[in-house]
Amino acid sequence: MPEIISNDYISSDYYYMKVDAPEVAVQGLPGQFAHIKVNSDQKSYDPLLRRPFSFFDINKEKGIIEIVYCAVGRGTRILSTRKKGFNLDILGPLGNNFNYNLKGKNILIVGGGMGIAPLYYLTKKLVPKNQVKVLLGGYNKDDINFFIKHFTNLKLSIEYATIDGSKGYQGTVTDLWENEVNSKEIDFIFSCGPVAMLKKIKKIAGEQNIPGQVSLEERMGCGIGVCLSCICKTENGNARVCKEGPVFSLKEVIFDE
Repeated sequence: MPEIISNDYISSDYYYMKVDAPEVAVQGLPGQFAHIKVNSDQKSYDPLLRRPFSFFDINKEKGIIEIVYCAVGRGTRILSTRKKGFNLDILGPLGNNFNYNLKGKNILIVGGGMGIAPLYYLTKKLVPKNQVKVLLGGYNKDDINFFIKHFTNLKLSIEYATIDGSKGYQGTVTDLWENEVNSKEIDFIFSCGPVAMLKKIKKIAGEQNIPGQVSLEERMGCGIGVCLSCICKTENGNARVCKEGPVFSLKEVIFDE
């Protein structure tokens, strides 16, 4: 059974967890997620529903998955109390993945807040064969310092923005893109973050005719496409974020006005 290796507090209610889960790790791809049982004890069904967590990183050789999460609700707060050696009940990997097989492209990666988490493993896959620029955004420096530390270990260009101006460009990460980045040099974009940010990403990318993919964050029930609790709108009709997603073409996804 998957076992917690470490579960460390970062800042701003963010936690960084490593789990010994070889069966999940060997199959996991960038953009997919794990559905984890977060009960008050191992024999309990309270809370009833599992919680979805994207893969921050995966070490297939060691069989380790890494997850960065924010303890904002009862389930994630329970998870934040779990210590080394605790056995987790995990379904996964679930969902579809990012297209990480691009070669020779100029790629822009834009992440906002906790939406940065699923973009790191993707970036690691893209860097060896592409020119990659990363833009990270949060409300303040505590939201992004952990991510900046990891991304700067990769061979890429990185810039960041904070709403309060405590780190990098003052403003939103989409403001940073519009004002500081030459979009004509971008071949493809990947993004994950709040809906308002993704709506702006789609608008800017559409005006510049830049193709891309986005990962959506939605509340999920079953995680396997049965309960229909995570429906989103696309050009092809309604889609299940847990099954047809969480990764979608930037062009196809429809954000409500």
